[in-house]
Amino acid sequence: MAMTSWRAIPTTRKAGWLALAASVLTVALITYGGWVRASGSGLGCPDWPLCEGVLIPTLEGDTAVEFGHRVLAGVTIMLVAVSAWVAWSARATDSLLAKVLVGALGLILVQAILGGITVLTELDGGVRLAHLAIAMSTLALLTGGAVRGLDVQGSPYPGVRISSVLMVWAAAVVLVGGSIVAQSLSGACPGLPLCDDRSSMEAAGIHSLHRIAATLLLFALVGLGVWLHKHRGTLFATVLNHTAILLIILQIGIGVSAVSQSLPVYLRIMHLGMASLIWWAIVAQWLVALKGRSPR
Repeated sequence: MAMTSWRAIPTTRKAGWLALAASVLTVALITYGGWVRASGSGLGCPDWPLCEGVLIPTLEGDTAVEFGHRVLAGVTIMLVAVSAWVAWSARATDSLLAKVLVGALGLILVQAILGGITVLTELDGGVRLAHLAIAMSTLALLTGGAVRGLDVQGSPYPGVRISSVLMVWAAAVVLVGGSIVAQSLSGACPGLPLCDDRSSMEAAGIHSLHRIAATLLLFALVGLGVWLHKHRGTLFATVLNHTAILLIILQIGIGVSAVSQSLPVYLRIMHLGMASLIWWAIVAQWLVALKGRSPR
């Protein structure tokens, strides 16, 4: 019965469901990457593409953590590849969907190569930041494939311009946060709500930028939520906005707790995972606005 039902689904819709599943796995992969970094397991497999010179190493300690990340990455890549193949097979029906998901496949392959370069360069900060940026870009493309393939209803409000500003803003907050990690400055601002005299000028500048930008993003989303109630935004667009607001409030709480508790590993993992969820919601909001403006 389940097999028959799946066969009856239009090919573009199948691609949409597969892209959505790949999006979920991508969020999990980004969060797992936070575990690898926060636990200091980034060199648990000191070589690439093998691990300790073999295909399957002895699974213990840092090696197990890093190898698990590689396995999850492999599964995610395969699912993205399947979604791209399904979309490509229906390119005559929807060429844009095929291009978006083939693009996602290309990006995640680049991300895998960057992961290897990260290991071979012994966790170079710039490469790690590029790795994060491409992971978030891949998530955005997969989300685009899901929204289009599943024919999610567009919304004329909040509008493409506002949604675009918020998406760029969110990307900046994520990348500044990634820069803090890339420069090994995570614990360099122990003051709250802003840095104090225990921080260097460099650390105070980048941490303050990250914290202020995140707080202003929250205020902007709250203001947008109030505005949405007065206009004709769809229920889904409103839910996405409220979800982003809730996630940022939780994220700020996690950030404050992490600083006050000297950055425990579990909170650092949660911080990156929450960042990917916030990005996911804001990208989806932009896509829904874009779809509301443009005919299919």
